[in-house]
Amino acid sequence: MSSKQQSSAAVAEAVASCKLKKQQRRRLAAFDFDHTIVSQNTDTVVRDLLPTEVTSARANELVENDCWTEYMAEVFRLLHEQQVPEARIRDTIRGIPEVPGFVRLIKHLAKRLHYDLIIISDSNSVFIEEWLRAHNLADCFVAVFTNPAEFDASGQLLVRAHHQQTDCKLSASNLCKGRVLEHFVIEQDLRRSIRYDHVFYVGDGNNDICPVLRQRACDFACARKGFAMEKHLLRNRSKLKLRAQLLVWKSGFDLMDQMLALPQLADPAGLK
Repeated sequence: MSSKQQSSAAVAEAVASCKLKKQQRRRLAAFDFDHTIVSQNTDTVVRDLLPTEVTSARANELVENDCWTEYMAEVFRLLHEQQVPEARIRDTIRGIPEVPGFVRLIKHLAKRLHYDLIIISDSNSVFIEEWLRAHNLADCFVAVFTNPAEFDASGQLLVRAHHQQTDCKLSASNLCKGRVLEHFVIEQDLRRSIRYDHVFYVGDGNNDICPVLRQRACDFACARKGFAMEKHLLRNRSKLKLRAQLLVWKSGFDLMDQMLALPQLADPAGLK
């Protein structure tokens, strides 16, 4: 075969391999973690393991300047200094209760309805993975986006920012949840030929506003009743130009009932 023929064959093979796979139509549910899946703030629960009189000038400066991830890194340093062991931190995380009904909701969506589930959280990977394992939920999620963390050889918990950004004024510098959600949906389409007919975003706080403002009219913004996300969306709905349909929930049981009642989701095959 001539070099020209070889080149043509290579091009043809590349084109064939790049042809779109049969597109999968699915549904996605993206969850915040603190005060959404779990009933408390994982960071402050672990911070409370410190004796009340223990602090540092650096910790005070960081919290005053809204540098939360750096602040927690200093808290973890102080915990290590106070000889709070890794096992106690992990036990504390495992003991945080769920928001009622969320373990059931997650298992139902993942195992029975075959949703893709992800977490986008400003907690950290150690806390989230520990809690999910303790509640037999680790295999329910296709991805977890959060601040990477690990215990070093000496037993100190180290944490770093998920990313650094200055573009989104609705988000912290270390995590724009809207960007994470948007990039995940695009990558699923381009790399795996998975397109989501409906995306549910479930959260409670002000840092959950950005992702729902990037949702489409066929998507659902699920805000916890009485928390900052719901209050902000209701107070500024016309100004924010929220396109997604708003579901306000009190518990995982309540949210599941609302989701199952949606006429858009009545097709058992998962498509409209």
